[in-house]
Amino acid sequence: MTNSLKFKNILCILKFFYNDTFHGLFNRPFFRSKVNRYGIILILILLYLGYFYLNMVELNALSNIIQGRNSANLMFAAKMTLSSYFNVILILSALLFILVNSTVSLSKNSLFFAKTLPFSEKEVSVSQMIFKLSVALAFFELLIIIVIPTLKLIPMNIFTACLVLMTLHTLFISSFFIFDLIYTLVLKDTTFTKRILLTFALDFLIVVLVMVHFLVTRFKVDAWTSVQKESILVMTCIVFFASLMIGTIAYLLNSMFFAKDNIYVHLNYFKIVLPAFSIGLATTMPAIIRSKNFLYFWALLIVISIGSFIQNGLDGTLQLWLFLLPILGIVAITYGDAMISVRKLFSIYKISPLTELISLLGVSIILMSPALYVGIAEKQSLDPFMYGINIFFVATIAGFLFPKSQSNVNETIASVLTFVIMIILSALISFEGALYPSLIILLCVLYLILRKEYEVPR
Repeated sequence: MTNSLKFKNILCILKFFYNDTFHGLFNRPFFRSKVNRYGIILILILLYLGYFYLNMVELNALSNIIQGRNSANLMFAAKMTLSSYFNVILILSALLFILVNSTVSLSKNSLFFAKTLPFSEKEVSVSQMIFKLSVALAFFELLIIIVIPTLKLIPMNIFTACLVLMTLHTLFISSFFIFDLIYTLVLKDTTFTKRILLTFALDFLIVVLVMVHFLVTRFKVDAWTSVQKESILVMTCIVFFASLMIGTIAYLLNSMFFAKDNIYVHLNYFKIVLPAFSIGLATTMPAIIRSKNFLYFWALLIVISIGSFIQNGLDGTLQLWLFLLPILGIVAITYGDAMISVRKLFSIYKISPLTELISLLGVSIILMSPALYVGIAEKQSLDPFMYGINIFFVATIAGFLFPKSQSNVNETIASVLTFVIMIILSALISFEGALYPSLIILLCVLYLILRKEYEVPR
């Protein structure tokens, strides 16, 4: 049975994966109150509506500006926008694949189930691939909802708009299958230790290539596409059928020839130890920086900075840091899960939620100090610094609400939720002083979450 591939068995394995993965998804003290659950949903809805409103205002103003231009210039801009959409989807598919592949892992129960029951290696491998794709698609839909308003910039009828939307999904799925095939080929017949190292190397390489494309080659592709004679409909059809064909070939190659029993349980690189005497920076700081996410982000920042310095010099690198340094606040996403096993000691040592909150605020200031310096030096503004601290606490809150150890998909949910709110917060930068009240709101929310964590007996 090692080489058979039955659709019924795949559905059975997928059902078990879903049941095992989403068990305990909302099993946190904060979510046990209906008021808190509905409150979080309401806040997210209001944030999206506010983001949607701001986008529509900007898009209406932009539409009024471009209406006076001739049709040739309008088509030029529309093709460039469409090409940009497709390029961003390719970049997004790579980043979401890496995120899902590194965070959505099988639990020990799932691994035991897959190993012991009479399913073939191909069935288990294909089921895992489809399972990860479904998780990635769920988050992709959330991001599509955010970018849908900008489709208004492309003049097209309903049929073309639906085809563009379908093509975006097809391109994403095809890219996901291609990346999965690449990882399968590279990791084939490797030991567990080599697999971990090769996966990290592949993740790092792909992220670097994606960032180079995002910052450099994407604009060249968009410029070339904008001067082509094909219409919006023809361009969309070309991308749709090409991605459909390539994605189908990648899936068939993976499922029929290269699928192998390469499932495993992911492990953290570092362990967290709580000092028994304090909750100062000596406690909170290691819980954040001693994680693979911290390693990923700083390694990526160093590589991108070196490349930017070689190509654009110091001024160009400083401009890039204005964007990259605040994003490093996302490393706080590991804090909530890192402290779960030791939080039961907090009451013994009379550690209060306010003490922990102040300690986290101190850590955020230290981690965002480079953004403070660059912001003042380049823009004479505190916005990059405040934006980074906001991101830090958004990530911390997401990490508390969805700790990795409670569900296989929690780390992915927390990461995507943080990314979505980062986009929404970025819209506040254009409003002077808006990041200060948003930080106060985030601190209040985190304080309430910490109080709930302290109230629950362990």
